[in-house]
Amino acid sequence: MEEILQYIEADYAILTVVLFCLARVLLSIKKISPQYKLLVLTGCGVLLACLSAVSRSGEYANWMAALFDGLVQGILCTGLSVYLNEMILHWGTGGCACRKKDEDEEE
Repeated sequence: MEEILQYIEADYAILTVVLFCLARVLLSIKKISPQYKLLVLTGCGVLLACLSAVSRSGEYANWMAALFDGLVQGILCTGLSVYLNEMILHWGTGGCACRKKDEDEEE
C-alpha cells in the first residue's frame, strides 16, 4: 500500500474516499452486473480525476498533460479505493454489515 500511496498526489486523495463511497453504493445496486461494477467505478474515477486536472490546467504545460495526469491518478485512486474496500471486508471486525446481511439471506 505504501507503494501506491507514494504515486497518488495530495490533490487527488479525496477522490479515493469518494470512489470508496461510490463503490459501496454500486455494491447495493442489484441491477448492475458484477463484472461491470469495476468498469463503472474506474470510469467514474478517471472522469472525476480528469475534471480535477483540467480545472487546474494552468499547472500543466498543455491539455494533454492534464488529461494524462487525470487518467493516471483516476486509475490509481480507483485501485486504492477497491483495495481499501477489500481490506475493510477481510480485516475489519467481522467484515461488512451488508455482507453479513446477504449471507444470512442466502441461508
